[in-house]
Amino acid sequence: MARRAFSPEGLDAVPYGDITHVCMTPSIHALLQYMLLFDYDTVARHTAYFTGYAVSPDIASRLPGVWFSVKQTGTRQSLSRIFGKIAIRATRRLRYPFLRNARIYAFDVGFVPPLIGRRPYALLSDGPLGISQNMQESSAEYIRQQRRSQSLQGHIEELLFGPVAVNGWGNNPQCREFYMTEDNQCVVFRDKPVHIDSLRSLWEQAEPATHAFVKHVFDVDETDIALLNSRPYMFCTQPMVKDGILSVQEYLAILRPIFEKYGTDQLLLKLHPRDDFDYRRYFPEVAVYDKKVNMQLLVLLGANVQRVGTICSSSVNSFPQEVQVDWYGTDFHPKLKAWFGTAVPPARPYNQCAISPAVLL
Repeated sequence: MARRAFSPEGLDAVPYGDITHVCMTPSIHALLQYMLLFDYDTVARHTAYFTGYAVSPDIASRLPGVWFSVKQTGTRQSLSRIFGKIAIRATRRLRYPFLRNARIYAFDVGFVPPLIGRRPYALLSDGPLGISQNMQESSAEYIRQQRRSQSLQGHIEELLFGPVAVNGWGNNPQCREFYMTEDNQCVVFRDKPVHIDSLRSLWEQAEPATHAFVKHVFDVDETDIALLNSRPYMFCTQPMVKDGILSVQEYLAILRPIFEKYGTDQLLLKLHPRDDFDYRRYFPEVAVYDKKVNMQLLVLLGANVQRVGTICSSSVNSFPQEVQVDWYGTDFHPKLKAWFGTAVPPARPYNQCAISPAVLL
């Protein structure tokens, strides 16, 4: 009997022999983008999905094809994660023979490089202007990659897992083309093909069956949109504490003056898919939307507010032009500046907002 991939309720399991495409991503944005890039038959009946820590198990369980979830805590790789990558590398072709020939579309960080191995692939978008933020010569991530590629650890990782493990975000010869949801400027495109289609454009071109499939996988309906539209102000969070960028007290010191500006009883927090900070404990009057769904999809389905604020989340680029955007940036805090570098501001009109240096005390 032919081996079959995992299948959610309501969809037939995908025989391994029928898999022509593979989507690999720890990013919920890239997952949505992939599901809209191709016709319904391809994404529902001929794709194997590999998802990671930013895609909740609830979402992953509704995808056809194989999937697994990789835990991530903080910014350091534990021995268990390293051994996990080694296990993926050692068993990938035996467990997933379709990886030898299927077309690979990936956001190439985390658990993904050992699965890609040395095969060619196309890079999916991590989020609006994500590659511009991370792949400029002055970007913190790009500088980290350059240092890592010249280190002993980097040489060992490249030997074990291939060049993608050390130089992600398409910064390697195996990445043959880029699929972006907006125009980006970075040093890694070089002379490779760059395809640009906004999520809205992809959504409008998609079949009705694809729309229904996306809503099913992400478990979004009109009640979600009603909650998001119930307050005039929104703040898009980021996993600052989870990623080890700020301590709890440092993060609270930044948030308190921001939330007071909008009024806690008028504010709704849209949590980043990886953000698990307990906002309700510290801000009980603030409404919280914590489904692991990206803002871009919610806007496509009708989410709208008068004003949206963020420290440096590119999600604010998803809103229509009439929505006011408050951008705080990273320059006001040394830990944020060290981690993100100078954040790329929204590619749309926005209000540059200041935070008092007193938050650093």
